[in-house]
Amino acid sequence: MGVITISRETASGGDIIAGLAAQKLGFTLVSKKTIAENLPAFMQEDSSVPVNPKKIPKNPFSKEYISALHEYIYDLAIRENLVILGRGGQVLFRDFPPSLHVKIASGKAQRIQRVMQHYDLGEEGAQKLIAEQERNKKRYLKRVFGEDWSSLHLYDLIINTDRVSYEDAADIIVKAFRIHGEYREVSEPRKEIPAAALQNNSRQQAGPSFMHASEEEFAKMLDFYRIKWEYEPRVFPLEWDDDGNVTEAFAPDFYLPEQDVYLELTTQRQKLVWKKNKKIRRLKKLYPDVNIKIMYNKDIKGLLRKFGREEDL
Repeated sequence: MGVITISRETASGGDIIAGLAAQKLGFTLVSKKTIAENLPAFMQEDSSVPVNPKKIPKNPFSKEYISALHEYIYDLAIRENLVILGRGGQVLFRDFPPSLHVKIASGKAQRIQRVMQHYDLGEEGAQKLIAEQERNKKRYLKRVFGEDWSSLHLYDLIINTDRVSYEDAADIIVKAFRIHGEYREVSEPRKEIPAAALQNNSRQQAGPSFMHASEEEFAKMLDFYRIKWEYEPRVFPLEWDDDGNVTEAFAPDFYLPEQDVYLELTTQRQKLVWKKNKKIRRLKKLYPDVNIKIMYNKDIKGLLRKFGREEDL
């Protein structure tokens, strides 16, 4: 899972560059068009988004619309790799480690020339169009997130298309993402794991003490289908101090021995599960032979609904 957010000055070429970067990486491009085509259906299907299906809000500043938009983007991000064009992505994913925040810029004179050519406008008309769109960008980020769109602290990389072609800009973004987002997770050599840290942590003999009601319902569903399971049977060390002592570890919720797969359940909202995702990515890096899957709130609800336990949702 990776996220690249691209903000752009009007007529700087950001739209084209975002499309090229998404194509080169095989990522899904989330643009104004993507949102217009898919958000209404998401709002009608997702029970966590309060909405009247007969009236999808169009006001980009309404609380209902903003909430639905963010839920849609978060929901998409946990399933696909994304290049997000605008929509405050640089703030939405500010605390998500494998993300890269890019701003595409260009000199005013160059942007005026591009707008004049593209829209067949005079210089005064082009200046007014640019000024209006820039105001809209700043107003959106200020009203929705309370942030200054022009603040350099929101971005990891700024590219000036006065001197860099669109194709080269896309290549720079791809290379920067691969350095910034893919390869920095675990760079230190793996230290020896103390045997005590790998002792079986199962509580099966006394019966598991579930941490959350959803785990108990999930176990009942597994029993119904006669799928063997163990609850938190193993602890995986993830971090060590200089003396080799385990400082961070992770115990997946379930292990299915017949399928040889660990399952981690999460009922948190998508925007709150990044730390858990980071732990799982690190686990996969340190233990490449371990098969682990994460099940999100919507996945769990869907299974319980099929199991006929809607009252437990």
